[in-house]
Amino acid sequence: MMIKINLLPIEAFRQSASGQLSVTIFAFVMVALGIVLFLFKSTVMDTKVNKLTGERDALSTQLASMKKESEEALRQTTQFTTQLIQADAIAELEERRRDQTRLFNALAGDVVNQASWLTALTHQKGVITVRGMATDHEVVASFLDNLEKSPLLADIDLIRAARDTTINSVSLVTFEIRGGTVFPAASLMEQGLPDVDLPARDEITKLVSAAAPTLGETLVKSREEATASL
Repeated sequence: MMIKINLLPIEAFRQSASGQLSVTIFAFVMVALGIVLFLFKSTVMDTKVNKLTGERDALSTQLASMKKESEEALRQTTQFTTQLIQADAIAELEERRRDQTRLFNALAGDVVNQASWLTALTHQKGVITVRGMATDHEVVASFLDNLEKSPLLADIDLIRAARDTTINSVSLVTFEIRGGTVFPAASLMEQGLPDVDLPARDEITKLVSAAAPTLGETLVKSREEATASL
């Protein structure tokens, strides 16, 4: 009698067991890899991330502090520039007042005594206009010659001279003379104030321009406007 044994179920069981073992090994490997990656992240990556985050926060804090200091420096520079322009304007007015006083005194000395008189004197935007009366044209010519010799005047012109006025039966010549004033540039701010550690204007302009170009341009413009009004 022959006995037949069916081996197909056994072979299928072997294949199934082999597949389950492979899955188990794969799962173990994946779990082990996950643990390794977690440990790597926790011990290496998180440390670097935390370090970079700390550096970023420190840089942000430093940047905010520098920005605040920059804004304060700009505010102080702006305030200093404004005060400097105001002080320069005051110094300019004082020196112009001094020059005008000197000019008026010189004009009074140039008048030919008892032969000529000044009736009006105006000075505006670097132009002086003198009006007066004289006993004759020769006196006017002498007065004009004196004005041309003055270091404070230039381009002297006789606008008019006519014998058209009579006072107490005396015929007089009325005249008008116009010329430009030549005043020296204001020296106070140009030279600086060593006693209070204030540099000369050019040095201040360079320093201000380096910190704030717009403010430097304001200083230059204020100087040009003051110079144009001489």
